[in-house]
Amino acid sequence: MPEPEPKSMEIIEKPIFRTDYDMQLVDADWLKGAVKPKRFIDFIPEQCILCEGCVDICPWYCIFMVDPQAVEDSGNVELSRQMSGSDILFLIDDNACTRCNLCVERCPTGALVQSEVTGGKKRRGARAMGAVDKSQKAS
Repeated sequence: MPEPEPKSMEIIEKPIFRTDYDMQLVDADWLKGAVKPKRFIDFIPEQCILCEGCVDICPWYCIFMVDPQAVEDSGNVELSRQMSGSDILFLIDDNACTRCNLCVERCPTGALVQSEVTGGKKRRGARAMGAVDKSQKAS
């Protein structure tokens, strides 16, 4: 009796990391007038596996994973110096983020958590961006 043929695994293409993101400072005047919840999304780069689930689920398109070359091209010399060629920059556009928490719920590793601002200060060491080494990417 012949053995059944092994089933082949479907290969799913992942999106290409963006190289065209235009980095700009958050508009301070807009932030002063904006009414937002007293919470923020905190990012823990060491736990990120670059799965892009947060990018995919964000209804406001405010989460980006940016190639290091785009950071260098933006003219942000200080940030560019902090990144190696194998890093991907994770960032949340605070002008667009409504703190809906969908990205936090979607994150399989807990790299995104919701924290609160208390007494005028962020309760944790908040980071809305961070460099993640490409080697952390889940296969």
